[in-house]
Amino acid sequence: MEYARLSKEQFKALHNEFSRFLASHSIDKKKWDHIKSENPELTNKKLDAFSDIVWNDVLHKIKYLEHRNDQLLFLFKCFDNKIDLILIKQTKDCPSFFDEHHKNWLIKNIKDDRVSVFESSRDFGKDFKKEIFKLIKKGAVARDGIVYEDLKSFLSK
Repeated sequence: MEYARLSKEQFKALHNEFSRFLASHSIDKKKWDHIKSENPELTNKKLDAFSDIVWNDVLHKIKYLEHRNDQLLFLFKCFDNKIDLILIKQTKDCPSFFDEHHKNWLIKNIKDDRVSVFESSRDFGKDFKKEIFKLIKKGAVARDGIVYEDLKSFLSK
């Protein structure tokens, strides 16, 4: 398995897709019930294979990720084999990145000594999706990219 097995809730949500996956392997409900009760190893292989298919599809579609705490904001833009990063680091006396008005505060205070901005880019080659998966496991969340692109535009001026 490349990533992680889907949870029971995720399998329930993807019930129809999983049924089609099994059907593509000539496994109907009766046969699947038999496999589950008689062959745990094959059951695990099928669950893991389907999980990897789902993760590969999801990871391929992610274009932006975000991870934040009170003082750090990590914004990632995902390309085919590389990831660009904008990292905003601020001191504890600044408003939290969870504050709804933080964006306005940051725009006004981006040059403040309490705020540091770092940009980087890294090529991951064929391990690109695994790196995105690691970021998600560490708490990054897929986003629409508005914050990244707004900040990138602002920093380019």
